[in-house]
Amino acid sequence: MEGHAWTEEEHEYLMRLKAEKLSYAQMAERMTFHFDRQFTHGAVRGRVRRTEKQGKLEAAAELPDIKHNYQEDFKINKDGSRSSNKLIEMDEAQEKDETFLLHAHGFNDSWEIIEAVSSKWNQHNKQDGTVTLYSSRIKAKKKQSGISKKELMELIQELPSVTYKVIKQELKDKRLLEIPIYDPHFGISTLEEYEDTVRDIHTVLSAKRWEEVVFVIGQDLLHHDNFRNSTASGTVIEQVDIKQAWMDAYSFYLVLIETAIKQSNRVKLIYSKGNHDESMSWCFVQTLKVRFPQLEVDDDIQERKSHTFHNIFLGYTHGDKARNKLHNLFPVEFPEQWAKAKTREIKIGHLHTEDAKDVFGMMIRTLSTRNKTDQWHKDNGFVGNHKRFMLFEYNEDELKHIHYV
Repeated sequence: MEGHAWTEEEHEYLMRLKAEKLSYAQMAERMTFHFDRQFTHGAVRGRVRRTEKQGKLEAAAELPDIKHNYQEDFKINKDGSRSSNKLIEMDEAQEKDETFLLHAHGFNDSWEIIEAVSSKWNQHNKQDGTVTLYSSRIKAKKKQSGISKKELMELIQELPSVTYKVIKQELKDKRLLEIPIYDPHFGISTLEEYEDTVRDIHTVLSAKRWEEVVFVIGQDLLHHDNFRNSTASGTVIEQVDIKQAWMDAYSFYLVLIETAIKQSNRVKLIYSKGNHDESMSWCFVQTLKVRFPQLEVDDDIQERKSHTFHNIFLGYTHGDKARNKLHNLFPVEFPEQWAKAKTREIKIGHLHTEDAKDVFGMMIRTLSTRNKTDQWHKDNGFVGNHKRFMLFEYNEDELKHIHYV
């Protein structure tokens, strides 16, 4: 504050604080908070002492009420939440009452508090004497209707199952079709935007009789892990319609799994964790498990998974953890499967861009996605990538084709 010219408003406010018999440190803190400008202990003390010498301190009692001059503010944030700052008369119990705080800030019961901070202020005037007020700041967002995970699982168990009678065929050319749809982020992207992908996958599935079809499901299937617009770690991100996202994902897989069952001797679903939707994707796999009881389902909650097909070893992980250690981790965690394989491939995602590295005979593939670029990937420079998913076709010994869909 050295060299700063005090305004009349700042001076009047300081005199009110002095009348409340606050310490210089407390006055400096209040001044800084109120005017959004740094006021030091020394600057406040110097101003008060100069004022006392000039005999102006008595006038403070005649100044208007603090509450009428408190700078209240209200802000609409980019994520749809609201921030409100008010001076509120309340007691300590009301300070902890979310409903009271919401109503005091002008919100109704369709809102919920994300965070709240308050500090005690003692207002002094001639009419009422000293009145305890609180400077209250809250951040609130609209409630989203939802159900608990327990209720969701109960609903899933009530779903009708569908059983297809499929006669297994002895195939001379045994082929595996691997369908790892990584990072679709339903909610950011819609079923309508993935219609071409569904059609292309259906075409590949219908082109021949498969010995086995493997779906890798999870891997940020959904953009959120709950109804609160947050990821599995609790990070709040851009708002999407999670109910519609779930239904879009369900419709996406329904027709593909039905086709796979008819076109293959064996169909397997592998749940693979993502960092956005760890719980919701697991529940989603339970839905498919109940709907199609003839499927083989690996729904273990493990960071890294594997699958073998004759002389092929396939590994799966999202790629947000231990990304640079995968060439060591998979042989250690799956030693027997690893040792017996002639072809070894690991599929990872997370970065939304295609890449492949051959590490001592192990191919580590980062898979591309057709998802629109969300805010996080924009902010971190993952832009301009090819928008496509990848399917992999193997015979008993090696990779034969990559299908872009």
